[in-house]
Amino acid sequence: MKLSRLAALSLNRPLGEVFWLYGALPSNLFWAGLLFIYQRGASLGTLALLFATLMLYTAWILMQVWLCADNVKNPVFGVMARFLTAAWAINTLLLSASLWLQRLA
Repeated sequence: MKLSRLAALSLNRPLGEVFWLYGALPSNLFWAGLLFIYQRGASLGTLALLFATLMLYTAWILMQVWLCADNVKNPVFGVMARFLTAAWAINTLLLSASLWLQRLA
C-alpha cells in the first residue's frame, strides 16, 4: 500500500509525546535560536528562511496535535491540547509578522 506524502509526515503517537516532545520543546528551542540570530542582526534572507521554516513547522505540529488529540483517556486533554496549540500557532504568526515588519522598517 502506497502512503501519501502527507500520511508519511504523520505521527501516530500518544498526544503527550507529540505535544511536549515534538511540539512545545522544539518550538521553544526554535524560537530561542531564531531570536538569538535576530538580535545579532542577521540578513533579511536568513530571517526570511528562518521565519518560513518556523511557520512550516508550526503548521505541521498543529496538524499533528490535532490528529493525535484523540489518543488520550480523558478527552478534555485533547481539547486543551488543540486549543493551546492553536493559540501558540496564532502567537507564532503574529510575533513573526511583528518581528519581520520591525526588521523591514
